[in-house]
Amino acid sequence: MKDIYKRMMKESKRIALSSKRPSFYIVFKQLADNLGHGMEHAEKVTIDIGVLVYIEGERQSLGSDLIREAIVIAQLSGLLHDIKRKEPNHASASAKEARIKLRDFSLREREKEIIVQAISNHEAFVEPKKISTPIGQMISDSLYDADKFRWGIDNFTETLWYMADFRGTPIKLIVEHFPRGLKGIIKIKDTFRTDTGKKYGPEFIDLGLEAGEKIYDYLLSHSPSQ
Repeated sequence: MKDIYKRMMKESKRIALSSKRPSFYIVFKQLADNLGHGMEHAEKVTIDIGVLVYIEGERQSLGSDLIREAIVIAQLSGLLHDIKRKEPNHASASAKEARIKLRDFSLREREKEIIVQAISNHEAFVEPKKISTPIGQMISDSLYDADKFRWGIDNFTETLWYMADFRGTPIKLIVEHFPRGLKGIIKIKDTFRTDTGKKYGPEFIDLGLEAGEKIYDYLLSHSPSQ
C-alpha cells in the first residue's frame, strides 16, 4: 500500500477511536470471542455470521446440534463470500467460484447449495432470492447482515483506503466524492434482514457515519495535494 493511503488509514483509525463501540459487540462479547478472531474483512464477516446464526438459531429454538452445523456452513460462506470481489457482479461471480471450490469439501450437497445461495444473495440493493429451507434462509440473511456491519466504521478506516490504494485514486477525488459516499451508506440502514441485524445493524451504520464525518473534516483540512 502506498504511503499516502497508509497515512490516511492510520489517521482515520485514530479519529474513529473516539466513537462508541457498537452495542452488538458489547452484548455478545463472549460469543464473538469464542467464535474466532481476526481483522481482515472476510474474517470479521465470518466471526459475525457465526454469532448471528447462533443468536437466530437460539431464537428459533433449533437445538444445539443444528445450530453448530449451521454455524459451520455459515462461516464457510463468510470466508468465501468475496472470493471474486474485484469482478463485476461480484456476489454472483463469488457464488460460482465458491461452487467450484466446494467440490472437494466433505459437505452434503444441500449444505454446499446453501453456501452458494447465501453468497449470491449478499449484494446490497439487489433483491435476494428466497432460500427453500428455514436454516438456509437464516444463513443467507445472516451473511448479508454480517457483511453490511462492515459498512460502519470499517468502511472509513479500512475499506476506503484499500480500494483507493488498489485503484490509485487521488486523495483530492476522494474528498470530492466523500459527501456522496456518506449519503449512499445511509441507505443501508433499512436493509438488514435478520431480527438481530435489524436491531443492531443501524447502529453500525450510525457510528460509521459519525466517524466518517470526522474523517471528512480531517481530510478537508489536511488533504495532501496529490
